[in-house]
Amino acid sequence: MRFNIACLVFTLCAITSTSYAQGNLQHYVIYKNFDTFFRECGEYFEVPNCTLDEYVVNAYPDEPEVQKLIHCALVGFGGWVGGSGVVEYVMSNFFNPAPEDTCYADRTRECIQNAQPLCASNATLAYKAFQCYYRQYGNLNQTAQFIPNSDLELQVLLETSIAAVNVPKDELVNYSNGVLLDQPHFAELMYVVLLRGGYYYPGQGLFLNNLYTQFGSSELLTPETQQCVDAATAAWDGQYQRDLIYTYLVNCLQKITPWLQLVQNVATSLVTVPPPPCPQPSTTTTTTTTTTSTTPPPPSTPPQCYNIRN
Repeated sequence: MRFNIACLVFTLCAITSTSYAQGNLQHYVIYKNFDTFFRECGEYFEVPNCTLDEYVVNAYPDEPEVQKLIHCALVGFGGWVGGSGVVEYVMSNFFNPAPEDTCYADRTRECIQNAQPLCASNATLAYKAFQCYYRQYGNLNQTAQFIPNSDLELQVLLETSIAAVNVPKDELVNYSNGVLLDQPHFAELMYVVLLRGGYYYPGQGLFLNNLYTQFGSSELLTPETQQCVDAATAAWDGQYQRDLIYTYLVNCLQKITPWLQLVQNVATSLVTVPPPPCPQPSTTTTTTTTTTSTTPPPPSTPPQCYNIRN
């Protein structure tokens, strides 16, 4: 009977481990839909939910408060950058054009170009761009979308992965000098980066759409890149996934994504040693000797042990 229970526990553990190994862990990844961002911004600006509901029902009317909320939402998911405008390869994820509509992209760009009033605020410009997508590009997508990392978040992702893999200092120096591909920890590092960042899932493969949303390189969505990924997957020996990621990177992604440059930049920042502080001026002090009596320490007590099962 005990043997059967042990086998059952082992089987359940194996099933659980397999499920977690197939991409059910969140890691560093964020998926959200537009309405979530809109309502988060409603909390930021203390707009009641009933008012937010009215704005949604009325198709986000052109009002100052709605403009502020829309601008906040677009900034939140990376679809708008002040000073440069719409990030098309991010914004497009939140809208579904009709299959028979072949002019939606050009029509939306023309709308944005004609709807940007001079000297308008950043919030107004973002709102006008959103309305062009809302009216010209397609139906608002209700499903959760991959949210790209900001530049700072990418840096944190790489720094955390470097620390998790425990890349030694001498190897980081090589990274900083542009020597990456032949280093002993590089394959494992990039596996952690792509897995933690949501660009690869065990059992599901490389997510080229997420990489495109992150970097905006149209070559990531070409048939040639997909064929390269498929060929690397077919040739993989099935043992270590870090080896598969390394092949993806070298054969398929090296020239169309900035991963190598990003790793080099972060490594450079980690190995750059700041100059030592200036020495403090020496001062002459007079010390007095005092005699104190010492008392023996109290008898030691055994330390508490937490989370220990008998």
